[in-house]
Amino acid sequence: MSDPGSESSGPARAADGRAPGEASTLVAAVDGLAIPESLRRRILVSLVGCHTANDFYNLVIPVMLPAIRDSFGLSYSAVALVPFLTQATSAVLQPTLGYVADRRALRRVLMALGFFAFALAMAGLGLSQSYPAVLVAAVCLGVAGSTYHPQSATLLAYFFQKRARGFAQGIHGIGNAAGFVLGPVVASFLLRRMTWHQATIWLALPALVAAVVVLRYLVEPASLGRRGLLAGITRPLALLTIVNGLALATSSTFTNWLPSYYVSHGYSLAGSAILTALMSGSAFIAQPLGGAISDRLGRRQLLVYALVGVCVSLVLFLIAPSIAWEIVLSVVVGFWASLTPPVTMVYASELAAGERTGTAVGLVWGLGTTMSALALPVTGRIIDATGGQIAPAYAVLAGAAGLAALLALRLPRA
Repeated sequence: MSDPGSESSGPARAADGRAPGEASTLVAAVDGLAIPESLRRRILVSLVGCHTANDFYNLVIPVMLPAIRDSFGLSYSAVALVPFLTQATSAVLQPTLGYVADRRALRRVLMALGFFAFALAMAGLGLSQSYPAVLVAAVCLGVAGSTYHPQSATLLAYFFQKRARGFAQGIHGIGNAAGFVLGPVVASFLLRRMTWHQATIWLALPALVAAVVVLRYLVEPASLGRRGLLAGITRPLALLTIVNGLALATSSTFTNWLPSYYVSHGYSLAGSAILTALMSGSAFIAQPLGGAISDRLGRRQLLVYALVGVCVSLVLFLIAPSIAWEIVLSVVVGFWASLTPPVTMVYASELAAGERTGTAVGLVWGLGTTMSALALPVTGRIIDATGGQIAPAYAVLAGAAGLAALLALRLPRA
């Protein structure tokens, strides 16, 4: 994507409800690097809140997996289909919805609809009385999750200059950390007081609040992507998609099975949720740090270092002498893994062709999530085949992180 400070961001559109003259003024301000700081702050703060709500739901389901497995008498392979369907649905839809949002200037509308879909999915999960009903709710969660990241990346790329884009995306990533921490903590609080069916009904509320924030405080970028979904898919983007897919497969699969890992070591469901939140809390530091360092060091270099860190810390986790050391090392794994998401988002937006930022981010994040989703049933089978032992699956994840680091060396400098 072109830098807003160097060339036009495309034809003006008043898709956010502003008068045509006001939208035109906004485009001129972008071209002249005169965006009011108050508008930048409003956009960034609102996106941090929305990111919190979006990623809140990523760790709610893993915390519920042991309860869902017990309720319906499922194997690890069967219960792995729940997060798999959510991630796969989101992955398939993200590039297409990102392209449509770019072409029609519907980023804000799609984000709001996504949050309404989250609320509907959680209500459906709470009312489910069978395993197939849980799977339907999982698909609905995937539809909801497909609407956020391509659109948020477009807003950040549009309103921030390239030299500050990594840091802005890193601050935006604090919402990821907050969501990952709050999801297990809130779920744990509710699970101590009610059944998991009742808890999921209450968990619909954050999505409704986020939908209001989107409609009230976000602004539709006055730019349109060029025609041609496939034209936006370049070789560097394809390679970045594979690297991101392996990185996400490592981090999300590690996180998805972590509550079950702690339960297998004698912790309660609520206690395992708190320990998972502790691991996720490292992202509060890692996300903005990763973005800021990538602005200076380069996107490729940061990705390589972070992926090597994930690989090494996972190996140390596997050979740790006690559960206490494993808890500490899980935080280290979380830190290295959390360095990469904001950098990957910015990297994708900068490699985008023809103002197709949503398309590029949808491809890298969406199809990368598909690879990540496939890791869940694969590792579920490994766990079943080893008598419920999760450690062998984690060993495979360490290898995936090492492979991702090697492939990242072939990415262009940015």
